[in-house]
Amino acid sequence: MQVTVENSGGLQRRLTVQVPAEEVQGKIDARLKEIGKTARMKGFRPGRIPMTVLKQRYGGSVRNEVLSQTMQASLAEAIAQEKMQPAGNPVIESMPDLNNGEELSFTALIEVYPDFDDIDVSSLELTAPQTEVSDDDVSNMLQTLREQRQSWEEVERKAEQGDQVLFEYAAENDEGRVPEEGMTLLAVPFGTSGFDALEDLLGGLAPGESGEAELTFPENFSANQLAGKEAKVSVKVNSVRESSMPELDEVFIQSFGVESGALEDMQNEVRNNLERELTGARLTYLKTQLVKRLLDAHAGLEVPESLIQQEAAQLQAMAAQQQGKQADPAEAGAFEEPARQRVKAGLLMGEIARQNDIAVDGAKVRQAIEMVASTYEQADEVVQMYYNNPDMLRAIESSVLEEQVVDWVLEHAKVSSQDMVFTDLINAAAESRQGL
Repeated sequence: MQVTVENSGGLQRRLTVQVPAEEVQGKIDARLKEIGKTARMKGFRPGRIPMTVLKQRYGGSVRNEVLSQTMQASLAEAIAQEKMQPAGNPVIESMPDLNNGEELSFTALIEVYPDFDDIDVSSLELTAPQTEVSDDDVSNMLQTLREQRQSWEEVERKAEQGDQVLFEYAAENDEGRVPEEGMTLLAVPFGTSGFDALEDLLGGLAPGESGEAELTFPENFSANQLAGKEAKVSVKVNSVRESSMPELDEVFIQSFGVESGALEDMQNEVRNNLERELTGARLTYLKTQLVKRLLDAHAGLEVPESLIQQEAAQLQAMAAQQQGKQADPAEAGAFEEPARQRVKAGLLMGEIARQNDIAVDGAKVRQAIEMVASTYEQADEVVQMYYNNPDMLRAIESSVLEEQVVDWVLEHAKVSSQDMVFTDLINAAAESRQGL
């Protein structure tokens, strides 16, 4: 077998493979003999069918079968021989034929992974957050849980701080009326909506009363036609609802699965959950920094287009799912650049692991799975589900390997400490996660 490699530009290679005709013909003859052992044809005893007859009857199908198998085997052998690392499935440019004793010759286009020089992280500058879960963080979370379980009762008075106001509105300016007909129903948390001018208008009205005012709408207002614009607004207050917060009593605590109903046990449970959240946020914050520094340092790195297209398709599918709609092929281009950066980041992180012999730690994988499982009632069953599902297990292993790479980089890069409170780190991690 002869193999030649041509650089077709970028990461694409054209591989030409030539297999001697006698080798292919030998495989065809061997396959025909194998068929002849069991084939049944009128006028011939099994195992006694002449080769000329077998060729007439089975020659075409056997030739195609052998050609396909030989191409697959020789292509795999050629890739291994040339020490290539395909980034996707090879594309055969044309299906060869084998006539008149000619050699089998075919070409395949292969996109390969980039070659990396040594990745030096010693000059990278990272900031490591120093954060702990405080008693105030636990108290704030308990308050949040109470707010999530609050009930609402209608009251016959004007709105006060903490109330919920249900109202109808219509707005009109030089661009038209919103809505075109009728009124739009909306509810706002009074005192925390961020739309102070609207709250001033609503605060002067009791249920059933109406009012008007010239308002400038916030840039992030839900109706795009009004966002950031001024309009004359008519409102009618339908109802004012006052909240009733549940007490931190035994019944409330037990509703969260804390069987003892004791406040101390609930606080410990909340603290453990916040510490798990903190661990994840810290990793995300550090990983985002590392990825940005690596991308800046390797801005010219070429990555396989096939991987970019796969990643872009996944990003678009996820975005469409979050918006509750079908992915639009016309919008696919908007996801290519984010996909390119994600592919670059993944390859660079993987290369750091390869160059420094960082292998997935099975004990850490187990720990990560058990941490996920601990949030479910049947934790043991969840652990087994992960180990029995190769895709789920690979996802955890990939996450753990990234964590190990981040830990390794922290030991070798220029790292400075930064004191951060819990909520700031959580918010910073949430913002940075959008870019990962």
